[in-house]
Amino acid sequence: MKKTITITGLLLITAALVGLLLFFFIRNTVKEREPEPLTNEISVSVPPSTFNIPVHIETGTIQSYLNGKIKGAFLNKKILIQKGKKEEIALTLSKRAAIQISSNGSELICTFPLTVKARLINSRLGERLAKQVKPVQTDLLITLSTPITIDQNWRISTKFRIRKIQWVTDPIVRFGPFKKNLRPSIERVIESKKSELTVMLDREIHKAASLQKTISDVWLDMQEPILISRKPAPVWIRFTCNDIHGNIALKRTGITCMTKIEAQMVVLTDTSASIAATPLPAFKHMPSNEVERNSDINLYAYTSFEEINDQLNEILKGKDITKNGYSVRITGIKTYGSAKGLSIGISTDRDLEGYVVTSGKVVFDAPTQALSVKDFDYMLDTENPLARTGDELLHSYVRDTVATKLNLSLDTLVSKVPGIVRIAISKGKAGKVIELSLDSLRIKRSDILLDSKKIHVLLNIETTADLRLKQIKPGERLFVR
Repeated sequence: MKKTITITGLLLITAALVGLLLFFFIRNTVKEREPEPLTNEISVSVPPSTFNIPVHIETGTIQSYLNGKIKGAFLNKKILIQKGKKEEIALTLSKRAAIQISSNGSELICTFPLTVKARLINSRLGERLAKQVKPVQTDLLITLSTPITIDQNWRISTKFRIRKIQWVTDPIVRFGPFKKNLRPSIERVIESKKSELTVMLDREIHKAASLQKTISDVWLDMQEPILISRKPAPVWIRFTCNDIHGNIALKRTGITCMTKIEAQMVVLTDTSASIAATPLPAFKHMPSNEVERNSDINLYAYTSFEEINDQLNEILKGKDITKNGYSVRITGIKTYGSAKGLSIGISTDRDLEGYVVTSGKVVFDAPTQALSVKDFDYMLDTENPLARTGDELLHSYVRDTVATKLNLSLDTLVSKVPGIVRIAISKGKAGKVIELSLDSLRIKRSDILLDSKKIHVLLNIETTADLRLKQIKPGERLFVR
């Protein structure tokens, strides 16, 4: 009985020693083949970005502005209807209906509906009889047109000309046995005042249809720091705008100024140290053959291994893995950059106490537009059954669990891109006066670099953006004196 116990005890002791030696062998084998951590830190150079943004002023916006400025009677004048005679009328021109602004694609068209009132105030028969004469009222439509340009201050310039005057009915005044068609007299007045009318329209459109404030707000807002990460320390990005060009064109729906902004993205860890924003330069013409519809934006972001390890250990430390009757507990996870890519070291206890390292490549998958870790390569390759069990347990776990959690951390960089672009183009004051639309955002390329402390992600993004001027405040009414 004692002999049996002694043999059994020896067998158990021997098995335990063999197992212990095996664990040390596994651990030492893994550590010997563990990829060495990178020791260098790299500085990423971000290529310049080009924001191609068409800024639209719809004809309806200009139309609303002019109708808010020009209301009711805007011209009053006394005229003699016959040379050398006493017949004198008081002429009033009033806006009859809404001014219409349209475009034929080459010129801006303004149709001005007017009501004409002519009242006889004196005649050879005396003022008393003149006042008894029934006033004349009719309607006419003045059509004006203009080409458009833009000056160096980003203001739309026009040169309106009267193209046509259409009368609804002729303005005929009757007094006693006499009647007089006032059409030639009124047209002479309009002709004499046409410069004041066209100058008024030119002046108001030049003042109202200015792109300077809208583009300046966007230009300056792009240079404001944008917070992209709070942990482990706050990180901001900002764009330094270097240059801008524009091309003005008249479309059927309104005026479009295609702007090309050249900017450089920088990363900030302290916003107090950032340089002042550069002011909007004067308008510089861009040739039509250089107009591009898509924006080419380069964004840089990074995540530190310290942040990744904190997140992974918070989520996975203490988790149990069970398979084929074996149970392994995760006691710690460490990620780092190595020559083999992203290395993940996992410490375990229970049935397999040890430290196993696997490495994979951080890649960007264009079809899914997501970051992922692929092609895991274990640093342990042995025919030992216990080692194979650990490999089966940890390989599938790292592939299906750890890498998934890691992807969630890295994918936030991609998910932030639309917001970063929108904020950069339109935020703050600019957002109150313009409407931004962003379409077809696509990450064309992703360069992923690792060093001793960080995973650096450089994204090249293609998108299309549009800005529309929402409204122009009319201010005070206008009169032609």
